[in-house]
Amino acid sequence: MYLQRIEMQGFKTFANRTVLEFLPPKEGNRGTTAIVGPNGSGKSNIADAVRWVLGEQSLKLLRGKKSEDVIFSGSEKRSRSGFAEVSLALNNEAGGNDIEYPEVVITRRIYRDGESEYLINKNKVKLQEVILLLARANFGQRTYSVIGQGMIDAILVASPKERKEFFDEAAGVKQYQLKREASVRKLDASEENLKQAELILAEIEPRMRSLSRQVRRLEERANLEKELQELSVLYFGTQWKQIKEELAAIDAKTKTVEESRKAKEKEIEAIRAELAGMETEETKSDGLIALQKEYEKEMEKRNGLREKEIQLKNQIRMEQMKAQAANAPALPMPLPRIVEEVSAISERHDELVSSILNAETLEQAQQAAHELEKLGKQINELLSELKEPGHKGKQEKKEPVVPAAMQKELEETLAAIASMGKALTDLQTQMQQWGQEEAKKRGAFFEIQRKMQSFQGELFELDRHLSDHRVERARIETRKETVEREAKEMMGDEAMAALSAEPAQKVDALTLSPRLHQLRTQVAAIGSIDQAVVDEYKEIKERFDFLSGQVEDLHKTKASLVVMIEELDVLIKKQSDASFRRINQHFGEFFKQLFDGGAASLEKIEREEEEDEVAEAEKAAANEAAGIEEEVKKDVSAAPKETWLGLEIYANPPGKRVKSIHMLSGGERALTSIALICAIMTTNPSPFVVLDEVDAALDESNAARFAKIIDELSHKTQFLVITHNRYTMQKSQVLYGVTMGEDSTSSILSLQLEDAERIKGQKTVAV
Repeated sequence: MYLQRIEMQGFKTFANRTVLEFLPPKEGNRGTTAIVGPNGSGKSNIADAVRWVLGEQSLKLLRGKKSEDVIFSGSEKRSRSGFAEVSLALNNEAGGNDIEYPEVVITRRIYRDGESEYLINKNKVKLQEVILLLARANFGQRTYSVIGQGMIDAILVASPKERKEFFDEAAGVKQYQLKREASVRKLDASEENLKQAELILAEIEPRMRSLSRQVRRLEERANLEKELQELSVLYFGTQWKQIKEELAAIDAKTKTVEESRKAKEKEIEAIRAELAGMETEETKSDGLIALQKEYEKEMEKRNGLREKEIQLKNQIRMEQMKAQAANAPALPMPLPRIVEEVSAISERHDELVSSILNAETLEQAQQAAHELEKLGKQINELLSELKEPGHKGKQEKKEPVVPAAMQKELEETLAAIASMGKALTDLQTQMQQWGQEEAKKRGAFFEIQRKMQSFQGELFELDRHLSDHRVERARIETRKETVEREAKEMMGDEAMAALSAEPAQKVDALTLSPRLHQLRTQVAAIGSIDQAVVDEYKEIKERFDFLSGQVEDLHKTKASLVVMIEELDVLIKKQSDASFRRINQHFGEFFKQLFDGGAASLEKIEREEEEDEVAEAEKAAANEAAGIEEEVKKDVSAAPKETWLGLEIYANPPGKRVKSIHMLSGGERALTSIALICAIMTTNPSPFVVLDEVDAALDESNAARFAKIIDELSHKTQFLVITHNRYTMQKSQVLYGVTMGEDSTSSILSLQLEDAERIKGQKTVAV
């Protein structure tokens, strides 16, 4: 990288746009450009322009009092400028620096209203970006890249700490120090953000836990409701399927009985027809006919009474079924209640046995035995309740009462049937006695009569079975209605769909009843949760998770920043120590060259161990007072952890032994400063260096030595030298002359010495 051109407009005395072009490196020589001109022509304003565009903020170094002092203030013949602008073009086509651009143009512009801006390749940037770019390119903002007249002696009269700052930039660690400072600022910001985030987390965490418990209850309720729904579907679906199967079975039995009854009625009708034919064929006496008619009449009456008996019994059973349906069976006793009652009975039993064993009188023993009998009844009642849920409640309720009129009518019907049976027996006896004479003729007739009686008995039995089936069907229908009602109460609109669906598995519905009752109790105990609580939980959880993530990221950021800072400390120390050794060596060499002998060296001022121990103890006490563990918080200060505080310079010209550089003469101090600057430029050369009349205090012999050194260093660094010294001019490739016009503005004249030498040679040959 080399300085390609400088453009100035409105900067101090350079009111017009002024461009200084510089030659590219040639044959390993980066070149020296000399700027000459009379005093007051504005030569040093070029050095100020370079310093200003590199980001200098000190108005004292820029020889001004206000920021607008760098803008051309006008003269009698020319009005003042509205702004000042300086551009520095750096050619980086060779790519020798850590910069990705082939050409970098740094521009700084300021207006009279105080507004200013920085640009890199015509893009607006911040000052910090310019400083970082210069540090990466190994430029110094306030050190040896631009060295003015007063800085030569300032290096020597500066304090050891100020010299160390100068040395840090000269050692090429400025970019790492800038990165370290930026990392420390980020670390401080991360710690502050982390404290705020942790405070907010600590504030919302109790509410978060409370809402989490409520939402977990809601989730538990949802799981219980899901299980309850599935179990209800299985429970009622199994019962519904069982009821449908029972109805189908009873309907099939009823159909079979009805078909048998119809067949039996047909057989009876056939016998009646046969009897009627026999009555027509045979001659019967009037008495026998009368007995037969009376017998048939009584039989019809008895059959009517039997049908009435069946109807009354059916009505009584239906009334009993309705009463039983009203007292639906209860759910089994819950397990906790069983355990509670058994425990109470066991404790009471132990007390009564102890009372009997410890009774002092017979009366006390009898009373305890009586209580033990009561306890036995209580145990039997509990067993009945466990075997048949709701048994105890049924015992307390009265048996269903049959209406008195219906019962009386049934009793009268049974009595009439009994008396009619006796009458029929009498009539049979009479007919037997009447027909003894004609027994042989009517034997077949009576046989048919008996057969008819047998068929009528069978028909009666079929009617009884049919009645039983109808009663059983009514009982099943009642149970069906009960199941349907309970399913609708528990499942609502989904009840019928659940009842119609095929059960997922074959189970006994009674085994599901205890768990079903338990689930309903748990759901009722949990109750309902407001939707607003769920919404608040989602909102707070989202914020909590976000902050937790931020805290985790901040911890990671802190750890990475601490590691980065430690690595930068190691790198800075390593490079600084290496640069110090080389600079110290070259400083002695250049000192001998300039003084033609003597010795000079640099020495670090180390930090005292006692101060380190005191500082560490104070930090440990502060951390302990703040409750910070050493493993958690690493102390990373804004300054690098170095073991030395400053830099001391020792110089002894030939034949002298000086204890302090302040005892040197002005010329000796100037030569010593130049030796140090040359040592720095040799060790860590800057792409270019501006020297503003640094050789003004040198005599001719020393000026010649200085010019020779500059010529040697030009192979490493491009020099822009503002000078009056002829030796320096002779070593330059380009001369720029600065003049002051009548309008108090500076202008530039240029001359390439190679061209001048060639022209001079041509003139000599011509002569």
